[in-house]
Amino acid sequence: MKKTIIIILGGIVFSTLFYTQDLGINAFIYSLFLIIALAISRHQILLKSTIILSAVGMLASATAIAVHGSAWSIVGYFLSTLLFIGYVASHQTSIYLSWLNGIYNTVLGVFHSFFYQIEEPEITTPKKAVDVGQLVKVIFVPLVLVVVFTLLYSTANPVFSDFLTAIDLSFIDIFWVFTAALGALIMANIQSPQPIIEITDQDINYPNELAPKKLNDLQLLTVKNEKQIGFISIICLNILLVVVLITEVLFITNMSGSSKASVLSDAVHQGVYASIVSIILAIGVIAFIYRGDLNFIKNNEKLRILTYSWIGLNALLVISIFIKNYAYITDHGLTHKRIGVLVYLLLTIIGLVTTYLKVSYRLNFVYLIRRNMAIGYTVIAIYGLINWSAIITDHNINVQQVDRPYLESLLPQNALVLKDHGLYEEYTKQVYRSGSSRDRYYESKFLNRNWQEFNYIAYKIKQDQHEITK
Repeated sequence: MKKTIIIILGGIVFSTLFYTQDLGINAFIYSLFLIIALAISRHQILLKSTIILSAVGMLASATAIAVHGSAWSIVGYFLSTLLFIGYVASHQTSIYLSWLNGIYNTVLGVFHSFFYQIEEPEITTPKKAVDVGQLVKVIFVPLVLVVVFTLLYSTANPVFSDFLTAIDLSFIDIFWVFTAALGALIMANIQSPQPIIEITDQDINYPNELAPKKLNDLQLLTVKNEKQIGFISIICLNILLVVVLITEVLFITNMSGSSKASVLSDAVHQGVYASIVSIILAIGVIAFIYRGDLNFIKNNEKLRILTYSWIGLNALLVISIFIKNYAYITDHGLTHKRIGVLVYLLLTIIGLVTTYLKVSYRLNFVYLIRRNMAIGYTVIAIYGLINWSAIITDHNINVQQVDRPYLESLLPQNALVLKDHGLYEEYTKQVYRSGSSRDRYYESKFLNRNWQEFNYIAYKIKQDQHEITK
């Protein structure tokens, strides 16, 4: 009975918060409801650290949606919500499998008992359990049949048709009811999350560490040949990267004011794209060379030193790209893409560090995936909490590097900053803003929001306008 009440409440809350509403404070309220609902059904594991951290990420992202509502805050919210559901299903799994478990439960959770024939525990006292799947079928199948046959009978019988016409059901919003049914189905799916058992058990039992094996003569010869190939390959790659870094230094030291405007943009973007490929390949090559037995053979210290030097040289390449990007920002101001380059460079450095740890502590490739995906999610979630559009606008105005079409495209997230600088009324005319009408900023639509759609920026602008009209 308790589960049934939660499912019904889930449908009502979902439809009340999200039907015909934009995202705002409704995301935060629904997140609280979700935590409470899952705490009721799975309270014994809700205090696990992974579940707590994912719940904090979900609430923080929901708060960012209510404050500024950037696209990245929405991305962070959905990632955190799926992660939270996945960790409630199994709190010990890797982050990527937790996302998979979250998606599985959100879409197919109610059918878990059909996929896995779970044996009922023997109990001495008879207790009537509520079969959620059966409950859903009992409600929806008869409802569909009644609707279909009602339409048929009304077509065949004019008197019955007139009777139906006389019934005033205008107060019922069928789409609200459908949204509530969808919300109830989602809650039925996730009210008691269960993992995909086979791959979850395999992931939990799969270690991060490599284990040494006893090799026969043929296997030992194969490993020594791999060591020789790896040694020569990394020597060549080190030499190549040294040459590249020398050209990077020459480029940076010879940058002039006249060349920056025409060349620096291509240098930054091409450098980033090239570094994406080179760093991924570098990590892939190192992971392949140190994938197994080579980690445990004797006399591989020279190969390790060469590997560490290659990782260090790749880090210097990242620093050179950072210097060019910083010079570009200094001369031409901030944009989302230029901040994105900085975020990528941060992730690249972290990837190189985890690769160093993999080689140094004889860890496997799964460790790299687990660690880097967890760090990548953390960076994305934190990135979404910050109103970068406001920061970009304030910085560019203060340093007098105003690109009006670009700043117009950042509305409404930068609206309060524009208002502080006395530019809001002028920029809302969007004289220079390009793109489709769907991408334009419509002030009346943004400000006239229901309580479910509460947004701090809209609230402050509307409050200022009311004070002016007094």
